[in-house]
Formats: sequence, structure tokens, C-alpha cells
Amino acid sequence: MERLARQVGWLWLLWSLSIGFLLLLWVLTVTGWIPMVEMRARRLVVVDHKRQPRIVMVMEPMQIVELKRKGETFPVHYIESATLALYDPAGRRRIVLRTNADSSVEVLVCDRQERVRIGLTATDFPNITLYDAQGRGLMNLSLGGDAQPRIRIYNPDWTLLHEMP
Repeated sequence: MERLARQVGWLWLLWSLSIGFLLLLWVLTVTGWIPMVEMRARRLVVVDHKRQPRIVMVMEPMQIVELKRKGETFPVHYIESATLALYDPAGRRRIVLRTNADSSVEVLVCDRQERVRIGLTATDFPNITLYDAQGRGLMNLSLGGDAQPRIRIYNPDWTLLHEMP
């Protein structure tokens, strides 16, 4: 029994020293005595003095977005994307920078209601899209496979009104 009591005492001492060391390491890191070289997280939120999110960095898992055009629904797949979103002081998302697993990059500029108004996509065929208040892309400027610029203007029901050239 005495032997078991000694073993438990040593284990308690070892556990206490380990927790104390980890606590000391944490305090030294937070106070800046030990610089942090790397921090890993799948989501990081930077808040202002009112605790409103101002910058959000997140690794988004696979998501499927449905695109509705001319009465048909098309799934758009993003395998995984790294997203950086900037918020205004009222907590509304205003700018989104996203890089996707398919090597495309998107910059989205949102209005005060968080609706995308301007979209810039950089892929093999880069394009700029201007959106209406309902989130429909009405004007698109892009480079096609022949490296010729194209301008497309759509109706609100996504029927093509005009295309140049």
C-alpha cells in the first residue's frame, strides 16, 4: 500500500510539473517573451473593440453551389477553398478573396446588404462580372480561349441580349 501511495505521489508531482510547465510556456508566449513562429487553424476571426468580426480567414471544405440560369440549375463544385473576408464596422461582409482547389482565384465586392455586385475571376480565361441588386450577373467581360476579349450583356432572366465580338 505504501508503494502504491509513493507511485501515486510521484505521478501527481510529474503531472503538476507538466501542467505548470505548459502554463508557463503559454504565459511566456502570450506576453511575447517567446515569439510564436507558426499558428495553425482552419478558421481565424479578427474582431474589433465591439467584438464584431472584421477579418475572417477560413478553409472551407467541399461546397456545392447551384447556379440557376434560364430556368435550369447547374451545380458548381468547389473542392476546397481558402477564403479571406473583410467586414465593415456594422459586421457586413464587403470584400471576399477566395482561392479554390481548381487553381481559380475570385475577388468579390459586396454592397451594404452583402450581395455580390462585382466579381473578378482569374482562371485560364479571366473575367469580370457586374451583378444587379438581386445577385444576377448582367454584364460580363472575359477573355476566351482565343485570347480575344468578349463582352456579354444579359437580361434579368439570363437571356443573352448582346455579345461582342
